[in-house]
Amino acid sequence: EKNYPMRTVVSTIGTANHGLSEYLVKLTQNTLNKNKTRLKNSQSFVKQAKNWDISHDEVQVSYDVVNLYPSVPVKEATEVIVDLLNKDTNLKQHTKLEILEIKSLIDICLSKCYFLWNDEIHELENSGPIGLSLMVVTAEAFLQFIESKAITEALHEQPPIHLKSFLRYVDDSHARFPLMDSANKFLNILNRQNRNIQYTIEKENDDKSLNFLDVKVMNNGNGKYEFNVFRKKAITNVQVKPTSGHDPRILDGSFKGFVHRAFTICSKNY
Repeated sequence: EKNYPMRTVVSTIGTANHGLSEYLVKLTQNTLNKNKTRLKNSQSFVKQAKNWDISHDEVQVSYDVVNLYPSVPVKEATEVIVDLLNKDTNLKQHTKLEILEIKSLIDICLSKCYFLWNDEIHELENSGPIGLSLMVVTAEAFLQFIESKAITEALHEQPPIHLKSFLRYVDDSHARFPLMDSANKFLNILNRQNRNIQYTIEKENDDKSLNFLDVKVMNNGNGKYEFNVFRKKAITNVQVKPTSGHDPRILDGSFKGFVHRAFTICSKNY
């Protein structure tokens, strides 16, 4: 038998904590965005990565968090958010609330996670509801905390692990190392930070390429990365059928979206 953990998705629209959650998201995003490892999207990754000097023999890997949102320990993550806000010297520019007041509001939003199943109300322990926007920033804050600890620990290993770069979008991260052995050691360091949050690793192919988000990242052996659009096998890229009666502006928008992605992600020769 295999264990497939259920992921409870709860719609919080119209609930008592929905509006409060939206406010707390706007408040905490300003602080979380200061983290240099956080990516806005795949385009921001390419913008940074195309300026790197890449050794022909270095390796690139991708780390993926297993079941991120159901795994985040809410109580510990709340303490992390409070600590990050407390260190943010610009916090007062965004709110008149005190730190303890913000913590109380976060606790109100995340203290209870319940759902209805077969006319019975069930509650999840130390877990926030998927569907509440505050859970997104809660998970982001906790990953920033874990990764910061892991990177510091890696630098103090004997000998130190040389992490050449580390960038993450939600639960997917891209990292570079001089050796694959270093990438495996860093995976172990990540996985011993917190028993709830575990990572898997995807290694580059034999042709020195790696699929990260919707980007195929290729080491050309000449000191730079080259980029192409990566399409998963499950993606058909059929946005609108030819027989559709959509407004022509919708059709134009879909086409322009693909063109924009090609120009912002792909290297010129792709």
